[in-house]
Amino acid sequence: MLRWQVFSVIILSIFFSALASTASAQTVSLLPEFIELTLAKSPGQTYEVSYTTSPMKVIIDSNLPIPGFPPSQPISDVALREVRYSEGAQGSRLVLDFNYQIPPGVVTEDGFFFQLQIPKTFVNTSRRIVEPGVIYGHQRRADSFGPNVVNYLEIDLRYAYDVKLVLAQDRIFGSERVTSMAERTGAIVAVNGAFFASTGRPLGIFMIDGELISEPYAHRTALGLGPGLAVMEQVSFAGKVLLLDGTVLTDIQGLNRPRLQDELIVYTRHHGTKTNTNAYGYEVVVADGIVTQISQGNSTIPPDGFVLSGHGVQREPLAKLKVGDRLAVDFALEPAWDDLGVTQIIGGGPRLVRDGKLEITGEEERFQADILVGRAPRTAIGITDDQKLLLVTVNGRQPNISVGMSLHELGNLLLELGALQAMNLDGGGSTTMVIRNLVLNLPSDGKERPVGNSIVIIADVEGPLRR
Repeated sequence: MLRWQVFSVIILSIFFSALASTASAQTVSLLPEFIELTLAKSPGQTYEVSYTTSPMKVIIDSNLPIPGFPPSQPISDVALREVRYSEGAQGSRLVLDFNYQIPPGVVTEDGFFFQLQIPKTFVNTSRRIVEPGVIYGHQRRADSFGPNVVNYLEIDLRYAYDVKLVLAQDRIFGSERVTSMAERTGAIVAVNGAFFASTGRPLGIFMIDGELISEPYAHRTALGLGPGLAVMEQVSFAGKVLLLDGTVLTDIQGLNRPRLQDELIVYTRHHGTKTNTNAYGYEVVVADGIVTQISQGNSTIPPDGFVLSGHGVQREPLAKLKVGDRLAVDFALEPAWDDLGVTQIIGGGPRLVRDGKLEITGEEERFQADILVGRAPRTAIGITDDQKLLLVTVNGRQPNISVGMSLHELGNLLLELGALQAMNLDGGGSTTMVIRNLVLNLPSDGKERPVGNSIVIIADVEGPLRR
């Protein structure tokens, strides 16, 4: 790729040089990181550079003609669109039309040449305090592939903020805008969260206030949160049905999701009032630890209990149970984050950063090409070495404004922001950042998309610092 870029530079330079007089050496060189304009100086010739930002232009005015430039020359470059030249009674003007805003260039000149080097790769960052311990950062940046707009939040977990997970409409099925979830929870800031099915159901592990709502998928990376605590790792799951004497009746394959062949799924109140299963299963309704009903499918879920729904080989252990039996279910996660005080867990992936180094685990975590390949709007979460939480959004699918990032580019961005650990979250049209009920990013749909869940930051009324 670099060889082709260099070749393009040579061709363009030769083109302008050929048009110039033999006494001149006018070139526009297109390089991955900058554009370099070189102009020869005749005796007494001066050059003056000015800029306009809407639209973005770099204007070079001279008191004498600048030989070698046609009136208009389209340019095939991610940043530079066209070079235009004109002459008038006061001298000549060279205009470089850009596709997006770029910072001022650097001028170098002597008695023979004028040179202007215009950066194509840059980062302009502004930061402000939202609340003590909550910093909002905004970046306008560009790389060799084009511009991007980045918004990020830095939350100091030493302060008394509760980092919470919220389900749309407070249930597994359904969707809701991040602004709505932030408003009804009284959140200061919020971002969209985990991947979700078309029904709104989280795809992967999800835990709210210590209650497991869905199990991990494909051993994917997850974030665990507790008071003043954030941890990140790939998480696995083991579930068991226990009889009164503590013996294991059978294993559990899933929680609050569709039942597949030869599986035992547990349905809780978060699934709704019904299991919505077909008649090919065997279901045991348990309330307050006691079997209250046995049926074939679509059982009513008790608010103070759960339903065991088995298919195929998992019908057999459930068939041994009868009304009045006592039993319980046990869910174990690895790592055992409950020992650390983790009460909120959100699944995401793939991993972006491990121990301060780029590590993309997309294939290992069985992500498809729509996540792994190409640039897109992105949402990510990271942890710094001093236990600050980073929430990051990147706008995308907006040519000449923000083109989005690949996972590798997103990982490098998190490293730039100080992440020791980081993972990807749901992105695309779902990418949303809200501060005080205002959407700060530009959603690629042109408007805020309802999503299945979100991460919210809520102020603790007891005080600014944790005791």
